[in-house]
Amino acid sequence: MTDNTVVSYWRTVFEVARKDLRIELRSKQVLNTAAVFALLVVIIFAFSFARTFANIDVVASGALWVAFVFAGTFSVSQSVAVEEADAGLDSLLLVPVDRSAIYVGKVVSNTAFTGAVAVITLGCIVVFLDFTVLPGTVPLLLLVVALAAFGFAATGVLIATMTARARLSDLLLPLLLVPLVIPVLLAGVELTRAISEGLPLWRWFRLLLAYDGVLFLIGIALFEYVVER
Repeated sequence: MTDNTVVSYWRTVFEVARKDLRIELRSKQVLNTAAVFALLVVIIFAFSFARTFANIDVVASGALWVAFVFAGTFSVSQSVAVEEADAGLDSLLLVPVDRSAIYVGKVVSNTAFTGAVAVITLGCIVVFLDFTVLPGTVPLLLLVVALAAFGFAATGVLIATMTARARLSDLLLPLLLVPLVIPVLLAGVELTRAISEGLPLWRWFRLLLAYDGVLFLIGIALFEYVVER
Protein backbone atom coordinates (compact mmCIF):
# COMPACT_ATOMS: atom_id res chain seq x y z
CA MET A 1 0.00 0.00 0.00
CA THR A 2 1.10 3.54 -0.72
CA ASP A 3 0.98 6.20 1.97
CA ASN A 4 -2.14 7.72 0.42
CA THR A 5 -3.88 4.35 0.37
CA VAL A 6 -3.05 3.73 4.03
CA VAL A 7 -4.31 7.18 5.00
CA SER A 8 -7.51 6.65 2.99
CA TYR A 9 -8.03 3.24 4.59
CA TRP A 10 -7.75 4.47 8.17
CA ARG A 11 -9.78 7.57 7.40
CA THR A 12 -12.60 5.31 6.18
CA VAL A 13 -12.31 3.26 9.38
CA PHE A 14 -12.54 6.44 11.44
CA GLU A 15 -15.50 7.85 9.50
CA VAL A 16 -17.50 4.60 9.66
CA ALA A 17 -16.92 4.31 13.41
CA ARG A 18 -17.70 8.00 13.95
CA LYS A 19 -20.92 7.72 11.93
CA ASP A 20 -22.14 4.80 14.03
CA LEU A 21 -21.22 6.56 17.27
CA ARG A 22 -22.97 9.78 16.22
CA ILE A 23 -26.12 7.89 15.26
CA GLU A 24 -26.11 6.17 18.65
CA LEU A 25 -25.48 9.42 20.55
CA ARG A 26 -28.52 10.91 18.84
CA SER A 27 -30.90 7.96 19.16
CA LYS A 28 -29.41 6.22 22.23
CA GLN A 29 -31.31 3.16 21.08
CA VAL A 30 -28.61 0.57 21.75
CA LEU A 31 -27.32 1.96 25.03
CA ASN A 32 -30.72 2.68 26.57
CA THR A 33 -32.24 -0.67 25.64
CA ALA A 34 -29.18 -2.72 26.56
CA ALA A 35 -28.61 -0.77 29.80
CA VAL A 36 -32.22 -1.35 30.94
CA PHE A 37 -31.90 -5.05 30.14
CA ALA A 38 -28.59 -5.20 32.02
CA LEU A 39 -30.22 -3.64 35.07
CA LEU A 40 -33.08 -6.15 34.90
CA VAL A 41 -30.62 -9.05 34.62
CA VAL A 42 -28.71 -7.87 37.68
CA ILE A 43 -31.90 -7.39 39.71
CA ILE A 44 -33.19 -10.84 38.72
CA PHE A 45 -29.86 -12.41 39.65
CA ALA A 46 -29.84 -10.49 42.93
CA PHE A 47 -33.28 -11.74 44.01
CA SER A 48 -33.16 -15.22 42.47
CA PHE A 49 -29.60 -16.47 42.97
CA ALA A 50 -27.87 -14.28 45.53
CA ARG A 51 -29.18 -16.30 48.47
CA THR A 52 -28.48 -19.66 46.80
CA PHE A 53 -24.73 -19.27 46.28
CA ALA A 54 -22.31 -18.83 49.14
CA ASN A 55 -19.89 -16.97 46.87
CA ILE A 56 -21.75 -13.90 45.60
CA ASP A 57 -18.96 -13.17 43.11
CA VAL A 58 -20.11 -16.19 41.07
CA VAL A 59 -23.59 -14.69 40.73
CA ALA A 60 -22.17 -11.26 39.90
CA SER A 61 -19.91 -12.68 37.20
CA GLY A 62 -22.83 -14.58 35.68
CA ALA A 63 -24.99 -11.45 35.59
CA LEU A 64 -22.21 -9.47 33.95
CA TRP A 65 -21.65 -11.90 31.10
CA VAL A 66 -25.33 -12.70 30.47
CA ALA A 67 -25.93 -8.97 30.02
CA PHE A 68 -22.80 -8.78 27.89
CA VAL A 69 -24.14 -11.38 25.44
CA PHE A 70 -27.41 -9.53 25.03
CA ALA A 71 -25.73 -6.13 24.65
CA GLY A 72 -23.29 -7.43 22.06
CA THR A 73 -25.97 -9.22 20.02
CA PHE A 74 -28.33 -6.25 20.10
CA SER A 75 -25.51 -3.84 19.23
CA VAL A 76 -24.32 -5.63 16.09
CA SER A 77 -27.89 -6.33 15.02
CA GLN A 78 -28.90 -2.67 15.20
CA SER A 79 -25.65 -1.46 13.66
CA VAL A 80 -26.17 -3.55 10.54
CA ALA A 81 -29.95 -2.97 10.46
CA VAL A 82 -29.38 0.79 10.24
CA GLU A 83 -27.24 0.29 7.13
CA GLU A 84 -29.75 -2.05 5.50
CA ALA A 85 -32.74 0.20 6.18
CA ASP A 86 -31.62 3.05 3.90
CA ALA A 87 -29.19 1.15 1.67
CA GLY A 88 -26.40 2.69 3.71
CA LEU A 89 -24.15 -0.30 3.23
CA ASP A 90 -24.48 -0.06 -0.55
CA SER A 91 -23.38 3.57 -0.33
CA LEU A 92 -20.39 2.64 1.81
CA LEU A 93 -19.37 0.03 -0.71
CA LEU A 94 -19.00 2.77 -3.33
CA VAL A 95 -16.10 4.28 -1.38
CA PRO A 96 -12.89 3.51 -3.33
CA VAL A 97 -11.12 1.74 -0.49
CA ASP A 98 -10.60 -1.82 0.66
CA ARG A 99 -13.95 -3.21 1.92
CA SER A 100 -12.30 -4.41 5.11
CA ALA A 101 -12.07 -0.76 6.23
CA ILE A 102 -15.87 -0.75 6.59
CA TYR A 103 -15.66 -3.93 8.65
CA VAL A 104 -12.94 -2.54 10.92
CA GLY A 105 -14.92 0.67 11.47
CA LYS A 106 -17.99 -1.35 12.41
CA VAL A 107 -15.96 -3.48 14.80
CA VAL A 108 -14.58 -0.36 16.51
CA SER A 109 -18.03 1.19 17.02
CA ASN A 110 -19.63 -2.04 18.22
CA THR A 111 -16.75 -2.66 20.60
CA ALA A 112 -17.48 0.76 22.10
CA PHE A 113 -21.22 0.04 22.41
CA THR A 114 -20.78 -3.40 23.96
CA GLY A 115 -17.99 -2.27 26.25
CA ALA A 116 -20.04 0.68 27.49
CA VAL A 117 -22.98 -1.55 28.43
CA ALA A 118 -20.62 -4.00 30.14
CA VAL A 119 -19.18 -1.16 32.23
CA ILE A 120 -22.72 -0.05 33.18
CA THR A 121 -23.50 -3.65 34.15
CA LEU A 122 -20.33 -3.81 36.21
CA GLY A 123 -21.49 -0.75 38.14
CA CYS A 124 -24.89 -2.38 38.69
CA ILE A 125 -23.45 -5.60 40.10
CA VAL A 126 -21.24 -3.61 42.46
CA VAL A 127 -24.32 -1.80 43.80
CA PHE A 128 -26.93 -4.57 43.78
CA LEU A 129 -24.81 -7.70 44.26
CA ASP A 130 -22.07 -6.22 46.43
CA PHE A 131 -19.43 -7.41 43.96
CA THR A 132 -15.99 -6.65 45.37
CA VAL A 133 -13.90 -4.51 43.05
CA LEU A 134 -10.61 -3.37 44.51
CA PRO A 135 -9.28 -0.11 43.04
CA GLY A 136 -6.17 -1.89 41.80
CA THR A 137 -8.22 -4.43 39.82
CA VAL A 138 -10.35 -1.88 37.93
CA PRO A 139 -7.88 -1.48 35.01
CA LEU A 140 -7.67 -5.26 34.60
CA LEU A 141 -11.45 -5.65 34.62
CA LEU A 142 -11.82 -2.88 32.04
CA LEU A 143 -9.16 -4.54 29.88
CA VAL A 144 -11.01 -7.87 30.05
CA VAL A 145 -14.27 -6.15 29.09
CA ALA A 146 -12.60 -4.33 26.19
CA LEU A 147 -10.94 -7.48 24.82
CA ALA A 148 -14.14 -9.52 25.14
CA ALA A 149 -16.15 -6.75 23.49
CA PHE A 150 -13.65 -6.62 20.62
CA GLY A 151 -13.83 -10.37 20.01
CA PHE A 152 -17.61 -10.35 20.21
CA ALA A 153 -17.88 -7.41 17.79
CA ALA A 154 -15.36 -8.92 15.37
CA THR A 155 -17.58 -11.98 14.98
CA GLY A 156 -20.91 -10.24 15.40
CA VAL A 157 -20.43 -7.70 12.62
CA LEU A 158 -19.60 -10.45 10.13
CA ILE A 159 -22.49 -12.73 11.16
CA ALA A 160 -24.99 -9.86 11.33
CA THR A 161 -24.01 -8.75 7.83
CA MET A 162 -24.44 -12.31 6.55
CA THR A 163 -27.92 -12.70 8.06
CA ALA A 164 -29.24 -9.15 7.61
CA ARG A 165 -31.27 -9.94 4.49
CA ALA A 166 -32.30 -13.41 5.52
CA ARG A 167 -35.74 -14.30 6.75
CA LEU A 168 -35.85 -14.59 10.54
CA SER A 169 -32.53 -12.74 10.74
CA ASP A 170 -33.19 -11.83 14.39
CA LEU A 171 -33.37 -15.54 15.19
CA LEU A 172 -30.44 -16.58 13.02
CA LEU A 173 -28.01 -14.04 14.45
CA PRO A 174 -27.82 -15.37 18.04
CA LEU A 175 -27.99 -18.98 16.86
CA LEU A 176 -24.89 -18.50 14.69
CA LEU A 177 -23.08 -15.96 16.83
CA VAL A 178 -23.17 -17.32 20.37
CA PRO A 179 -21.49 -20.71 19.63
CA LEU A 180 -18.62 -18.91 17.88
CA VAL A 181 -17.93 -16.59 20.82
CA ILE A 182 -18.12 -19.20 23.58
CA PRO A 183 -14.30 -19.09 24.07
CA VAL A 184 -14.52 -15.31 24.48
CA LEU A 185 -17.27 -15.63 27.08
CA LEU A 186 -15.49 -18.47 28.87
CA ALA A 187 -12.29 -16.45 29.06
CA GLY A 188 -14.25 -13.42 30.30
CA VAL A 189 -15.95 -15.42 33.07
CA GLU A 190 -12.71 -17.05 34.20
CA LEU A 191 -10.75 -13.79 34.10
CA THR A 192 -13.43 -12.02 36.12
CA ARG A 193 -13.25 -14.76 38.73
CA ALA A 194 -9.45 -14.81 38.70
CA ILE A 195 -9.22 -11.04 39.16
CA SER A 196 -11.68 -11.04 42.07
CA GLU A 197 -9.93 -13.98 43.77
CA GLY A 198 -6.34 -13.00 42.98
CA LEU A 199 -5.64 -16.06 40.82
CA PRO A 200 -3.15 -16.27 37.89
CA LEU A 201 -4.42 -14.51 34.78
CA TRP A 202 -1.97 -15.13 31.96
CA ARG A 203 -3.41 -18.40 30.61
CA TRP A 204 -6.88 -16.96 30.07
CA PHE A 205 -5.53 -13.64 28.80
CA ARG A 206 -3.49 -15.54 26.24
CA LEU A 207 -6.58 -17.49 25.12
CA LEU A 208 -8.66 -14.31 24.84
CA LEU A 209 -5.98 -12.43 22.88
CA ALA A 210 -5.36 -15.34 20.52
CA TYR A 211 -9.03 -15.98 19.84
CA ASP A 212 -9.73 -12.27 19.34
CA GLY A 213 -6.94 -12.14 16.79
CA VAL A 214 -8.23 -15.18 14.92
CA LEU A 215 -11.80 -13.84 14.82
CA PHE A 216 -10.65 -10.42 13.62
CA LEU A 217 -8.45 -11.79 10.84
CA ILE A 218 -11.22 -14.12 9.66
CA GLY A 219 -13.60 -11.18 9.60
CA ILE A 220 -11.23 -9.07 7.51
CA ALA A 221 -10.68 -11.94 5.09
CA LEU A 222 -14.37 -12.79 4.63
CA PHE A 223 -16.13 -9.45 4.84
CA GLU A 224 -15.66 -8.55 1.17
CA TYR A 225 -17.17 -11.88 0.08
CA VAL A 226 -20.09 -11.44 2.47
CA VAL A 227 -21.08 -7.95 1.26
CA GLU A 228 -20.84 -9.01 -2.37
CA ARG A 229 -23.26 -11.91 -1.95
